[in-house]
Amino acid sequence: MAKQRYYLDSRVLTAFFFAAMPFVAFGSFILVSRAAAQLRESAGASLEQRAVQTKLALEQHLGDQVVHLRVLALDPEVQKALADTRPLPPEDEARAMEQAWASGKDPKLNASILDGPLVAHLEPLKTARPAVKGLQFIDSTGRLRAATTRGGRLFFGEVEWFRAFGTQLSEAEVYVGEMFRPTGTTLNLLEIAFPVRSSEDVWLGAVRMLMDAGDLYTVLAPVRIGRTGHASLLRSTDGLILASDESERILKVPLPGFDSLRNAVEGFPMAQSGQEIFGRARLHRGYWSMPEVKAKDEAGRDVVVEPARLIGFSPIDQVPNVNWLVTVEQDLSEALAPINSVTRYLWFHFIGVFATVILLALYFSFKLERPVMDEGLHLHEEHVPAGMKKSDE
Repeated sequence: MAKQRYYLDSRVLTAFFFAAMPFVAFGSFILVSRAAAQLRESAGASLEQRAVQTKLALEQHLGDQVVHLRVLALDPEVQKALADTRPLPPEDEARAMEQAWASGKDPKLNASILDGPLVAHLEPLKTARPAVKGLQFIDSTGRLRAATTRGGRLFFGEVEWFRAFGTQLSEAEVYVGEMFRPTGTTLNLLEIAFPVRSSEDVWLGAVRMLMDAGDLYTVLAPVRIGRTGHASLLRSTDGLILASDESERILKVPLPGFDSLRNAVEGFPMAQSGQEIFGRARLHRGYWSMPEVKAKDEAGRDVVVEPARLIGFSPIDQVPNVNWLVTVEQDLSEALAPINSVTRYLWFHFIGVFATVILLALYFSFKLERPVMDEGLHLHEEHVPAGMKKSDE
């Protein structure tokens, strides 16, 4: 019995190769998509960590300012000046004094507040801390007794934070106000106040500091991640930019796309009907992918205001009376650049493989169909022995 022989049919091999390639491509891109998701999570967690670190540094920076106020509140000269209270003038006279203080038209009033011995005592502090733009000392009646610069109120008796100082029964607590920009200036200020108490724990008044809000940017500026990663300080209620690289947006516009970030900050609260059925459920995550933000230009065309971004965030929780949010953002294209590059090369790889397979399939197909000898030579007739030729009958 003749031995059976096997041979490899290239056409069958090519057919199975073509059948397998789609599955290989599909599986590869599933793996790439999974890798992209994991890279997004890793980059988001890294941005969240940088946001937490920046938040802690910012809280420490503000804590240093509070220390200065605590030291001033304990200064014997300050306590002595505020302990010597004076009766408040009648309402009409107080209103006229407020107007004169605001306009600066009363030299005697200005000199009594701006040129006293207490102000001269504080001159070294202004030199040592250029970020401090003004110090004010208010007695327990709410009257301004001394100030390093003119401006603001003359009587604080009706101000909420000042009244709260008089009702504090436990340890003295600092007040940090909202950032604001005085009329006619380009300087952004931050208000910080601290109660003044005597050694017998008797409330004597308050010391109020106006600090350059741009000083907070010194904490945010060193935060850099890649080419586009940077930190910003926002107001968590509406996303208003308080400190950022983009100075033209500070205290003017909210962070573009903040509405999509708000739910992530709040923890995705369920609707009221859902909470009644399932209870209060929240998913807290310290980063979020923000989609591309577009706006209409003058011609009515859509223009990209901000590209898609990956944002890590952390709320300020150790500073009282503020609703601040620290964010560290990076363009999504830069954060996912490694996996995007791999995906691009993977496409080139599969296109090259498919092109090679098609060319090889065409080549071998033509080779298999090509005759061994040229028909024009008729070698099969010329070299057949005479005895093997069939006789013509």
